[in-house]
Amino acid sequence: MRKTVKNTENSLRRSQWISFVSTVVLVLLMICYLIMTISNSAKLADQTEIISDHPFEVVISAGDVKLYVSEMSLRTGRLERYFSLDDVEYARNNLEELDRQLETPVARIEELYLGDAADVQGLKDTLALLQTEREAYLEYCARPDTTGEDIEAYAKEHLQPLYDRALGQTEQIISIAQKKKVGYGETANAVRQSNLIVSVMLMGLMVAVLLVSQYVLHRQRKELVYRSKLFDNLSLSIDDAFIIWDANTGAIGYRGLNVERILGNQMADLDSLYQCLSEKDAQEFREGVSDPQFSSPFEKLVEYTKPNKEKCWMLIRVYRVEDTNTPQLITVFSDRTDEVRSRQILQDAMLTAERANMAKSDFLSRMSHEIRTPLNAIIGMTTIAAASVRDPGRLEDCLAKITFSSKHLLMLINDVLDMSKIESSKMVLQNEPFDIFEIVNGYVSTVYAQAKGKGIEFTETMEGFGQDTIFIGDSLRLNQILLNLSSNAVKFTAPGGSIRLDVSRHKIGNTTDVLRFVLADTGIGMTKEAEERIFQPFEQADASISKRFGGTGLGMSITKNLIALMGGQIQVESEPGVGSTFIVDLPFQKGKENSVPELDFAQQGLRALIIDDEQQVCEQTAVLLEKIKIEAEWRLSGAEGVERVKETHREGRDIDLCLIDWKMPDMDGVEVTRRIRREVGNDVPIVMISAYDISEVEEEARAAGVNGFLPKPLYRSSVYATIKAALEHKGQPIGAGEEKPVSKPLEGLRLLMAEDNALNSEIAATLLRMSGAAVECVEDGQQALDSFLASKPGDYDAILMDVQMPVMDGHEATRRIRASNHPLALTIPIIATTANAFSDDISLALASGMNAHVSKPLDIDQLCKTLSDCIHRENK
Repeated sequence: MRKTVKNTENSLRRSQWISFVSTVVLVLLMICYLIMTISNSAKLADQTEIISDHPFEVVISAGDVKLYVSEMSLRTGRLERYFSLDDVEYARNNLEELDRQLETPVARIEELYLGDAADVQGLKDTLALLQTEREAYLEYCARPDTTGEDIEAYAKEHLQPLYDRALGQTEQIISIAQKKKVGYGETANAVRQSNLIVSVMLMGLMVAVLLVSQYVLHRQRKELVYRSKLFDNLSLSIDDAFIIWDANTGAIGYRGLNVERILGNQMADLDSLYQCLSEKDAQEFREGVSDPQFSSPFEKLVEYTKPNKEKCWMLIRVYRVEDTNTPQLITVFSDRTDEVRSRQILQDAMLTAERANMAKSDFLSRMSHEIRTPLNAIIGMTTIAAASVRDPGRLEDCLAKITFSSKHLLMLINDVLDMSKIESSKMVLQNEPFDIFEIVNGYVSTVYAQAKGKGIEFTETMEGFGQDTIFIGDSLRLNQILLNLSSNAVKFTAPGGSIRLDVSRHKIGNTTDVLRFVLADTGIGMTKEAEERIFQPFEQADASISKRFGGTGLGMSITKNLIALMGGQIQVESEPGVGSTFIVDLPFQKGKENSVPELDFAQQGLRALIIDDEQQVCEQTAVLLEKIKIEAEWRLSGAEGVERVKETHREGRDIDLCLIDWKMPDMDGVEVTRRIRREVGNDVPIVMISAYDISEVEEEARAAGVNGFLPKPLYRSSVYATIKAALEHKGQPIGAGEEKPVSKPLEGLRLLMAEDNALNSEIAATLLRMSGAAVECVEDGQQALDSFLASKPGDYDAILMDVQMPVMDGHEATRRIRASNHPLALTIPIIATTANAFSDDISLALASGMNAHVSKPLDIDQLCKTLSDCIHRENK
């Protein structure tokens, strides 16, 4: 007996020694792991700081240098055509401003460039020499005997080589900076890989030590089962409670002295235990321990309710002991409440950190896309406007879209720079006077085009305003609210449906009016449950919406927050399959008519005749003309209009201006124009108004004598600008002079372009067509895939593919094209045109099967060159 006890004590001491050694080893391994993690984290942080603060900043600054040098080239090149003293002085001022602007990026490159300092010094020397040569060039241009050909030759000899050298040196700096970035990235990747390998090894060792430790503890517990006296003593000081019962009868044979302290009662029988567990857990324990095949430990973490209703987490383990006369079940209760709560806290902290990291990545990705989108509109529309200087209507449309995109871009940049405002969800509202008719009509002109392009009828009414149309508030946010609502309406309404906007003065106060905006559509509608979700961030009506229609689910949340910030409210009424109606009430201070700058023809005493078959359009147009001080009358048919012009001509007091609708039932606007010209000649300016695309009839209309064009719906600034241009070119059609020959590098090419953003699609298609290409536009990757598969060899020479699109993205569409059985599946050039411009995005595009990547904002020259290179490469 003494030998058995001694052996048991030796076994216990040996087990304790092994447990101690295991714990020490485990602690040492954890300390090693901590030291390694801290060291590698510091190395990764250093590499990340170098990558973010040096090559990336150098590339950005070098890009600015290229931009400014290119701008200088454009400025000096313009003097080849316009070289009067005023032009030279104007160019000198602009070039001096560009010199000042160049100082910042050059200094930034010099500060952060990690390559040879001689590269930066060479660039500075070239810029200095360029400045000296440019000054001599300006003096040369200012000479009275200098011709355009002389200037062009001088520039080609003295300036152009320096421009090319500066751009080449900048490209070299960018290339070296990118290589540095890649090198540091590889170093960081190596650190990560070594960290992973060592971590796996340390974790393996820790698991092994932990398993050894657990094994030792298991042996100790088995020995303690046979030492009830030691159990009794230990149970008074530990947090594990023990109960032993007969496996056959269920009678409790032993309970630890700490059972009441741990479990809250004496646990007289098993029913007392089961009453503290949920019904499901109790049933699982009954079935588990009553199973004759039960031999291995049964273990489960359960929610345990003490008799005093206190809830805690209990780990219950049941062991079956067969080496006695009667099989025994040993139940160990371990209170793990603190552990579970700590683990939950750690899990919550980990989820919070993961969400913060995802939010940061998502924020950067969104801002890259959101900033590039209006920037693409600005650059594209500027190019189109420069080519349309003789077309006031087109120029007005371009300038309006440039202004809108510029304001949107400014708003984005301000929000990015002011991070505290974003983090606290604060947004400052502007209080500026605006004309509600101007805002609504400008908004309608955008939405009307979107709806028309999808085959949706769009109508709008404005009631209850009279002459009081000036209010004070944030017109940009109002426009953003309306555009968010209408974009959903257009997105979720099928072709053939309708959208209607009703604007009214809902409540009239002494200083503040409440304006009501009701936007109703006949789209897919929503259930009552969906109506409650759509205003939550990242939520949509159902899970299939994002796959079918795209979108992030943020638009309606932003809309509701903006409305609340403006002191208004929003309601939604919807029925699945019938449509949705959004009702927005917003308070605005009343403004004075003279608070908005007036554009009018009050000094000229003009009389206008409006010819349109819709009386409402005539009345609204007459109101607009009266606002710019033009007396107006109208006729509802072309015949009546021609008769009225003849009548006033016979009376010797001709109409000063005619506004004629294009499509009318009795005779169209072109025929009306011809008849008016036969009666009164070219002295009466004629402006054609239309809700349709007038490009198909523009040439015929100008030949008939039309001086200008106005798209419906009309608003004051565009009406004023077009009438002013028509009056200035009285007697001849606007744009009738000779056009400068335009280079068309893509002449004869046929392109398929996938772009879901209507404005980006319009810009790219227009620029490509101006370059000579024939362009077919589709709205998503699925339509691009279907169009290509339905085409015959020769229908398309190349495909321009956006990446982020609804239904099917550009990567998937490209992969399916390459995998198809079409004869040109593997050879047709596919170029990515996307706002995703990081190196990973380029790699993804190339990996999906695309031939090249051109980032937005689109550089039409670069795009033409890329297209030509890819097409010629495939044709070789």
